Amino acid sequence: MSGRLRVGDYIECDGIRGKVDNITYQSTQIEAVDGSIMAFPNSSLFAKNFKNLTRNNSYEFLGLPVGVAYGTDVEHARKVILNALAPLRKSDKFGRQVVEEKYGIQVVLNGFGDSSVDLVVKQYVLVDQRTGYIAAANERIYNALNASGIEIPFPQRDLNIRQMPSSDAN
Repeated sequence: MSGRLRVGDYIECDGIRGKVDNITYQSTQIEAVDGSIMAFPNSSLFAKNFKNLTRNNSYEFLGLPVGVAYGTDVEHARKVILNALAPLRKSDKFGRQVVEEKYGIQVVLNGFGDSSVDLVVKQYVLVDQRTGYIAAANERIYNALNASGIEIPFPQRDLNIRQMPSSDAN
């Protein structure tokens, strides 16, 4: 294993992410984010591509998609989102910044969807704070956009009827 993994690291393997609880000569035990305990034989764990999410100073890239209605002033939406997320740029109980200050938070236009202008909120967050951060960020973004009168669209289709069939009342 030569230093690739240690107890306390957060890893992702086979779509399962969790915290390494125990490493023995034969297996590695992790506690998944849902609380379940999983054991991976070391021979299979290291034969697969796994991600050690802790090795990058414990921060992980997170892109949150946000759709706004066509016609929205993107710069205004960007400011509303950044202001909404400002309170989440805080320290955890260990004094670590939840959002990596080096990169901060960015809101970028990602594309044009069928029903929305697609923005992405980019940030690096502490791996062990990820789940709570996503929930808090999504709620703050949703409430801030609503309070600012910025429409969050949903998929819809327009139906154009070129000609109505005649109805024969026989």
